[in-house]
Amino acid sequence: MNLTTRSLVRLKMKVAAVLLLALAVCFVGVAGWADEPYARSRDYDLQNVRTHLWLAAGQRSFGGEVTHTLTLLRDGVSELQFDSVDLKIESVTLDGKSAKFSTTAEKLIVPLVVPGKRGDKHEVDIRYSGSPKKGLYFVFPDKYYPDRPSEVWTQGESEDTRYYIPIYDYPNDRTTSEMILTVPGTWITVSNGSLVGIKKEAGGDKTWDWKQSEPLSTYLISAVAGDFVEKKDNWRGIPVRYVVPRGDESKIEPTFERTREMMDLFSTKLGVPYPWAQYAQTSVDDFVEGGMENTSATTLTTHGLVHPALAPEDRIGSDDLDSHELSHQWFGDLVTCKDWSNLWLNEGFATFFEHYWLEQHYGKDEADYEFWRDQSRWFEEKNLYSVPIMNRNFTDSLDYAGNIYTKGGWALRMLRAQLGDEDFFRGLHGYLEANRNQNVVSADLAKSIEKATSRNVDQFFHQWIYRAGAPEFDIHYTYDAAAHAVNLKVEQTQKVEGLVGLFDLPVQVEIATASGNKTFPIHVSKQNETFSLPVDGPPFMVLFDKGDKILKSVNFPKDPVELMYQLRNAETAPDRADAAVALAEVKDNPEVIAALGASAVHDPFWGVRNEALRALGRIGGPSAEKQVLTALANEHPWVREVAVSELGKFDDDALAAKLEDIAANDKAYRVRAAALESLAELHAPNAYAILASAVKIESPDDLIRNGALHAFGTLGDDRAVPLLLDWSARGKPFETRQAAIRGIYQLDKNNHAITQALISYLQEPYFDIKFAALFALGRRGDPAAIGPLEDLLKSNDLSLGSAPYVEMEIAALKRKNGEGQPAKAAQVAPEGAPAENQDAVLNDLKKLEQEVGEINERLEKIESQLATSRK
Repeated sequence: MNLTTRSLVRLKMKVAAVLLLALAVCFVGVAGWADEPYARSRDYDLQNVRTHLWLAAGQRSFGGEVTHTLTLLRDGVSELQFDSVDLKIESVTLDGKSAKFSTTAEKLIVPLVVPGKRGDKHEVDIRYSGSPKKGLYFVFPDKYYPDRPSEVWTQGESEDTRYYIPIYDYPNDRTTSEMILTVPGTWITVSNGSLVGIKKEAGGDKTWDWKQSEPLSTYLISAVAGDFVEKKDNWRGIPVRYVVPRGDESKIEPTFERTREMMDLFSTKLGVPYPWAQYAQTSVDDFVEGGMENTSATTLTTHGLVHPALAPEDRIGSDDLDSHELSHQWFGDLVTCKDWSNLWLNEGFATFFEHYWLEQHYGKDEADYEFWRDQSRWFEEKNLYSVPIMNRNFTDSLDYAGNIYTKGGWALRMLRAQLGDEDFFRGLHGYLEANRNQNVVSADLAKSIEKATSRNVDQFFHQWIYRAGAPEFDIHYTYDAAAHAVNLKVEQTQKVEGLVGLFDLPVQVEIATASGNKTFPIHVSKQNETFSLPVDGPPFMVLFDKGDKILKSVNFPKDPVELMYQLRNAETAPDRADAAVALAEVKDNPEVIAALGASAVHDPFWGVRNEALRALGRIGGPSAEKQVLTALANEHPWVREVAVSELGKFDDDALAAKLEDIAANDKAYRVRAAALESLAELHAPNAYAILASAVKIESPDDLIRNGALHAFGTLGDDRAVPLLLDWSARGKPFETRQAAIRGIYQLDKNNHAITQALISYLQEPYFDIKFAALFALGRRGDPAAIGPLEDLLKSNDLSLGSAPYVEMEIAALKRKNGEGQPAKAAQVAPEGAPAENQDAVLNDLKKLEQEVGEINERLEKIESQLATSRK
């Protein structure tokens, strides 16, 4: 799956789940597991799963039949258990004979006639039906969206295959599979493996037969069917398919045009050619993830599709999502984590290779900058710090997603730097070959690397995978002219407790003097150390960890002169970006403003230009404003967009005319949308009229209209309420509705009709709208939303760990409106708990509430950015 583009919604839900888990532990001591953190002991080994699903247009229920071929793994097995939730089991046969069976809320149990022996083979055929709330999803036209394509698709991770197939539903088993789909004759289907054939049925339906001949874990089984169109391609003789809902045909080429090049890169660098019979990429509406790496048949959200008119202003298109999911075909599919505690072996690798694609195709600066930004985001999520990457203390496998994805990707980046490219990729080749078609744990990766390279990585894995945190440094230096040396004082300031210790690291220090630059390798291992580094003159610049190769935070005070030198002269993009961020704190310094202005226009990398622009926005004032205006001439839309966004922070009424001109005439739609937001942020006198006019403008993907609707919320003019209510209503385009919802929740806080409209959207079947309304209600703060949100919880009509987010919004609304204050929490503390423990619980609650607020602020910032730029 992909978290970076895998979806702001997913990130919000998972962050909330982490905090709510902590609250639950504070008050009731023990939380029950949802996703199982330990691999199960197995009674049997699945050999093959043959599933037949009957799907009909407009029907949100289905009929199914599954035949399991299996072998017993132990003596004395008296029954076979299959995971099964909310499925109506109609009949079971065992080895061709009718069998008794029983069901619980989570299991189908089939007794054996006599207890079995290790090696016994059985065939179990199950006929069933269902109307699932998870696992299998239905997207159909209705009276509000009569032209919407019909779509049915599955999503198995983490443990949701059981909602549409009674099956062994945990990753530590692998099986071949067959998916047979009987569907309306005009539909297209996609599943794992090879298409064996299509059979016409008497009533006009067609039956598609897909076979996956290589074993896969059952959460990677996939079925997609509906009113799709496809473009066929091939890579080295392997079929490649691009499948999108009817009507999105024009987006295929700009979205997927680099797929084969990615397959070339990964296959060549890993020394393991793409391992499956096909590669299909299918985009579906209302998908509950950004993407899902089903074996040989990735499913993607249609939000990732690139409009051809917007492709020139979309820096990397959908490459981040596409490369992430493709790399999973090796890491996650060919080699699969044994249990969810080792999920980083799937997601950390996919995150790393997402960045590796950027490095190889777009340049090293691109990847370095993305890792630099990931580092900042990781440190902002404070709940991640004390938890190791390899962790079993969760209720949902993605509770600590930032560790599994971001820190996991960073760990692999650091391992690559430590080993060097040759040994790193040799180790990955050995890991894939040694564990092909098997389930793995973290130790398997370490073992394979050591075997392939003769390099012991035990300390690295102990420090970065099995223990928690990251180093936090205070750095200071002095120049000793007499000794011709820079004395560099390095202090590790992280709190050493729990699984967080001192770090033992190789670090590169670069020092620039009048004669040039010199790099010094040092080794940091103690809490306080001083390194004497010989130089031939006073330093112009000292860089600790040149190029930002180590996951860390650094407090390194430097004077503005040195920072300006670093901004102009540092070799790597992260070091120049660090200088820009630091210079943002320097006020009333014309030289600093001029240096940032020069960087915003002339730096060779766009990311540093953007950081310089953001620094100017934070500094403020007429001189900084002038520098930002100069950057509007930049040829890159993704730089002009940031410049325009920063103009909204300056207190200058004269900017309104300039922004109005940009909103009307810039050649990039994303820049025009950013200008509308800045006009609203400035509260320009004519902003309301400009936004109202912009709502009427047609543009690709409604980018201008959506930008204007969202900007009404920033403007805060209650006159926009009727307009926003109209555009948020059923029947309007989904992304436009979301933009209107993001705008209206901020307006007329005493108008309960707005709250009622948002509440009504909770009842809709459309995933994107339901969650847009959920977030809006939480932020709006109207207590009238508490009851409907509680009803939503009770309905159990939720998926993908969303219940914790609903609970958090309810709790926040109650606190804001004087209900459920922390003082009342002692009533639900464990019976007999001493008073001092209750005080500790209350302190923990207050701390967690603060973290919720901080994370929500961050999420609002991310959502605001996504409102005007999908990438």
